[in-house]
Amino acid sequence: MSNDSHAGPHIEAVPDGPLRYRRGSDPEHRGALTGADGAEIETRDTALLCRCGASARKPFCDGSHVGVGFTSERKWKAGRGKTIDHIGTHITIHDNRLLCAHVEYCVLQLPGVFDRSRRPWIDPDGASVAEIVALCEKCPSGALGYTIHGEVTPERVRPAAVKATPEGPYYLEGGVEVIDPQLPEGAPHEHCALCRCGASHNKPLCDGKHWAVGFVNRED
Repeated sequence: MSNDSHAGPHIEAVPDGPLRYRRGSDPEHRGALTGADGAEIETRDTALLCRCGASARKPFCDGSHVGVGFTSERKWKAGRGKTIDHIGTHITIHDNRLLCAHVEYCVLQLPGVFDRSRRPWIDPDGASVAEIVALCEKCPSGALGYTIHGEVTPERVRPAAVKATPEGPYYLEGGVEVIDPQLPEGAPHEHCALCRCGASHNKPLCDGKHWAVGFVNRED
């Protein structure tokens, strides 16, 4: 797929290779890159970012994907997953498990609403509307959204950035476009989470496998 039409910040998953991040040609809307320590990293207009988990130059690619036999194969079927609406008295919570990076803000911070031990696991009447809105807006993957009185979650307005987290995925914010024809329908345009441990079954999206493989941002 040609990138000629993508003037703004965008990221493309190279088959069996790194993420190619282009900061964009519009000086008013250039994408930033933040390291695992939270500091912005100076970089050229294009950067190759590691997504196999093995680079000694994280977040940059050093070619290690070749040696470790990294594959970008997506094990989840294209189109799998759909948004489920949990309708409450004052708010409807939208949940798409295909997008979830399992950061677990929801179950840790609002257990009265999000409880995996019950079915359905989401109770939109389990906390105040303000608490639920704040939690949904904190979700970095876009798996959670909400509707109030027919108004769907507004897209946030933030500077474009790719942020490497210390023990998990890349958080994309500010409308950095992900060039991938298989992204699920309904995925937000403003933010998402991309795998950088190499183990996700839902590449290029994160599916939480960094927890299972014990990924950290060390340089081996």
